[in-house]
Amino acid sequence: MDKITHQVRAEHWAKIMNECINSGMSKTAWCRANGISEKQFFYWQRILRREAFENSQNSSLPATVGPDQELTPAPQRTVSFTEIQLPSSSQSTDPVFHPDLVIRKGSLILEISNSASNELLLRIGGLLGAE
Repeated sequence: MDKITHQVRAEHWAKIMNECINSGMSKTAWCRANGISEKQFFYWQRILRREAFENSQNSSLPATVGPDQELTPAPQRTVSFTEIQLPSSSQSTDPVFHPDLVIRKGSLILEISNSASNELLLRIGGLLGAE
């Protein structure tokens, strides 16, 4: 099989596999529902996975090379890192709670915000009045 034929078939099967994946069905059920040979489906899945793996291993090489071009590696890219200072664990980044109301009754201290619901306030009042 020449390269162009293989490329056309690979694109065709990649499209089929994407349709299968996007369907949400199992691969065998999708193949049966769409009249696709399971043997062919899994054969092309294996071929495409192998090619994807090989391409990932040779990622520094050009993807395609014409007949009159030389195979040369892609230029090296430089990666640089910068150190980032993180706040020490003693510095809290959590917002600090400032109560709008503090109720003290014996050893109980209750701090309440203005955003407390009426239902919560009624329950708290009922609990405090029950003692």
